[in-house]
Amino acid sequence: MTPYSPGLSVATALFELCVAGWSLRGPGRPEIVRPTAAILTFLAGYQLLEVLVCGAPSATFLARLAFADVVWLPPFGVWLVLQLGAPDDAWLRKAAGSMFGVAGLLTAWVLMDEAFVRHTICQAVVATFRTPGSVYSAYGAFYQLGLFAMVGGAAIGMAHSDSAVARQHLADVQLGTLGFMLPSMLTLIMVPSVLGSMPSVMCHYAIVLAVFLARLVARERRLVQGTLAAA
Repeated sequence: MTPYSPGLSVATALFELCVAGWSLRGPGRPEIVRPTAAILTFLAGYQLLEVLVCGAPSATFLARLAFADVVWLPPFGVWLVLQLGAPDDAWLRKAAGSMFGVAGLLTAWVLMDEAFVRHTICQAVVATFRTPGSVYSAYGAFYQLGLFAMVGGAAIGMAHSDSAVARQHLADVQLGTLGFMLPSMLTLIMVPSVLGSMPSVMCHYAIVLAVFLARLVARERRLVQGTLAAA
């Protein structure tokens, strides 16, 4: 068994945290940069928690905390898509807001259920979690549906938005999400031995989403700076 190496997780977390901090320190619409920074922070949080988990694989609370962290990506992702594509739609705002409630319930459930993660195996740069039971199935369904909502919502937003910048932002969210969803699924198909490591595999590939979000923030900054300069 190849010993676990934390280098990839640490480097990825530092990049994501730097982009999150950068997005909050410069000009940009709060309704865009704040959920973007939140997505990046939660992604970085998982990476750092994986390092801690693999330093003490028998500490199942840390593993559950990692799951509790990453479940917030879909709600913030869908909220960002909503802000870009249909910010004034009251029904969609309620639907997107309900995802935060579900994520909160899943977080509480995961943290309180000591059997949610039985044990963790760490090797190379991947953590494999043993997660028996129906709670994980509900968790996985929510997470995957949330990611598909990000991709589908971005597509619908691009089709209906009159703003070129909004369409470009939505394209970044969509491409970034597909950029880690599809390689993760392909990895699980081609390497069956990593079954049970979906959170680890997906979050490592999520560096693609972080890069696209960095591009989104850079574009948002240019937009706001151009508006201020013209005022």
